[in-house]
Amino acid sequence: MRSKSDPVFTFQRIHWSCSAEDLTACDLKGKGPEDCQNYIRVLSVISEGRLLVCGTNCYNPLCRHYLLDGAGHYQVEAQFSGKGYAPYDPVHNSTSLYTSGNLFAATVADFSGTDSLIIKNNLRTEQYDYKHLNAPDFVSSLEDEDHVYFFFREAAVEFMNCGKAIFSRVARVCKNDEGGSNRFRNRWTSFLKTRLNCSVPGEYPFYFDEIQSTSNFFPDPLDDQIFYAVFTTSPNSILGSAVCRFSLSNLHESFNGNFKNQESVNSNWLPMSSGQVPSPRPGQCYNDSLSIPETSLHFIKNNFLMDRPVISRPMAPVLVKFGDGELLTRIAAQRAVSDVNNNVYDVLYMGTNRGRVIKALVRADKPDMETSIIEAEIQIFSDTVPVLNLLIADEDPKEARLIILSADNVKSIPLESCGERVLCLDCMTSVSCAWDLVTASCVSHRGRDHRRLVHYQHQCPVVVEPEPGKMS
Repeated sequence: MRSKSDPVFTFQRIHWSCSAEDLTACDLKGKGPEDCQNYIRVLSVISEGRLLVCGTNCYNPLCRHYLLDGAGHYQVEAQFSGKGYAPYDPVHNSTSLYTSGNLFAATVADFSGTDSLIIKNNLRTEQYDYKHLNAPDFVSSLEDEDHVYFFFREAAVEFMNCGKAIFSRVARVCKNDEGGSNRFRNRWTSFLKTRLNCSVPGEYPFYFDEIQSTSNFFPDPLDDQIFYAVFTTSPNSILGSAVCRFSLSNLHESFNGNFKNQESVNSNWLPMSSGQVPSPRPGQCYNDSLSIPETSLHFIKNNFLMDRPVISRPMAPVLVKFGDGELLTRIAAQRAVSDVNNNVYDVLYMGTNRGRVIKALVRADKPDMETSIIEAEIQIFSDTVPVLNLLIADEDPKEARLIILSADNVKSIPLESCGERVLCLDCMTSVSCAWDLVTASCVSHRGRDHRRLVHYQHQCPVVVEPEPGKMS
């Protein structure tokens, strides 16, 4: 781990393996050597020189606080059970976020993986209630000033009378939620969830129903916050992927809209009228959640699904990929990157199930544009190794890199690779690069005199190739 208190930013490796007792118990549970390891699933900086780390710990989840000592080494300060904060199974999809002095986690709380939950301290979603969480695959967690958002895909309860379908969801809880009174003291008073709609619009929309990844929230001059998300079709459908762009204001519109309700087991799910919703409105953030009336608590226990889905902005995906069986798995984004002509782009990096990274540009200053430009497709791992995560390390813009993770490897590539482009025409295809007429080389245009840079491809110098057999 890197210590920010160390002026030379040295790195330290923390070793944490399962104890002999946990290893033996894992073996007795019928798990093999690959499963009986300690896979880290939570890693958060909770204060300067203090870490919160949770691992699977040989199918016995455990959390530790590490504290930086005077010698610059991390030592175990305390440890406690990680059940509910880290999964038992290392391949289970979980997510967590440390904020406002608390760890918010979305995972499973039992060995069988059936007790899915969203938790903070002793607050959690209802146990074994498929209407709250129906076998979810958690994807990511993000925050704004008042809320924590959890993104996941799950079997849709509102579609059960028509068969089975997987929908993409976003759930929201308040950071200051401390539970309700009496029998609701260990239950969320603010838990709501709604559907994310990423589809090709038309008379019969084509849906990409299974969310796989999200970017972070980004400030937007035309909106409050935006984020990008990767979706795929269901495995038994036409295989395809899409990237949709969403606005945080659209999330709020859905959460502040009508609730969806089912009157009886055999009834359709329909929107509730505002007259059926008690006051104060359930699902909002209140300074003292313990004072919320029990009528509102009873309501939110059974009514937390919103009627209106969150629509993407623009309404069509900004990128669609079909036809070759290659699916997008992860996304990371750079917000508002300018090219040499001051056109502003969001630069998207997308990992695939075939070990590649696709770099695409979306016009950030024209959000209604429904097309994107694919700038590069880079083979990082072999075509049988999927990309499992992408991270952008850009503390130093001049040395910014994209970190790519698979199950067994970590690799990084520079975000700007101008120096590798030897031709002007090739150089001008990158948003970050421009051709320097003085040095006749491809360079980053940041901080340079634009009077000596080529601005358009047709301005590239003409290269005259000598005829065979003649001297140039």
